[in-house]
Amino acid sequence: MVSSEKITFNSKGIKIVGKLYLPADFDPSKIYEGIVMTPPFPQVKDQVLGNYGPRMAERGYVALSFDWNSKGESNTYQEGFRDDENIPRKFEDLRNAISYLRSLPFVGEINGLGFCGGGGIMASTIISDMRVKAFASVSAMLATDMITFGDKNAYIARIKAANDARQKMFETGQAMNRDVFGYTDPDFLKKNVGAPAGVLEGYDYYGTARGGKPTYPNFTNEILADIDETTALNLGEHYADKLVQPFCGIVGSEAETALCTNVYYDLVTSEKEFHEIPGASHVGLYDVPENMAQVVDIVDAFFKKHPDPIA
Repeated sequence: MVSSEKITFNSKGIKIVGKLYLPADFDPSKIYEGIVMTPPFPQVKDQVLGNYGPRMAERGYVALSFDWNSKGESNTYQEGFRDDENIPRKFEDLRNAISYLRSLPFVGEINGLGFCGGGGIMASTIISDMRVKAFASVSAMLATDMITFGDKNAYIARIKAANDARQKMFETGQAMNRDVFGYTDPDFLKKNVGAPAGVLEGYDYYGTARGGKPTYPNFTNEILADIDETTALNLGEHYADKLVQPFCGIVGSEAETALCTNVYYDLVTSEKEFHEIPGASHVGLYDVPENMAQVVDIVDAFFKKHPDPIA
């Protein structure tokens, strides 16, 4: 039976809290492949990573999930400022998570597994962190310029609002949070009749007990209001052709966001493979057992057939 233990490590002086998933009959004198996992935006470690961590441990990996700084159980950089989705800070947290995993005497090679927005963080970071030998993504937001800059006026409005929020927080010393998707609105469904399937699916996950606060009390849909300043800048997309590590992209065949992986996949020049899970949506790869089983099979086979390309 697999097991797990809570761990901590420091990231730029901030205590980060994580969970380490260990294989059945774990023996600390043996060497296991490691996996560092990054969650969908704006999740904590207990949601999607809590589903996949034990499943990857069942395949013999030591899998690490963690809460980004200021989120979940992790500490924050400034009192009162929590649930900050600042991307450069996440780069540092991920690098330090890799450092932590590599410091364990029973962990050998390390793989990266990123979900949704966490896939974008992984793609951006491992361009210059080759301690990760292979990268697999699931429902990942890897190529996002077409979304961010597709409507110039909407982009300008979002950035100006984020800039205004930053200025107000600087001047007052008080945090400003907002619900990016509106999922905390009790009338969300009434106000979004006829909305795209992906929008309604997001609410079904984050706005209900399925994936929301009733089940995961450390999670919140309310995040720091300057978010759009850093999410607009996607290093992974612009350096995809520089990726050295092999890449495996996994999407649901019915996912409206699959294009974000498709475009990134076409840019990658390293060894790569692409998989669709039949009938699955974006969120359907988060917690639907039959879909997760297929994802785990693909990821396991991919990691096992790729030894470290730069060893």
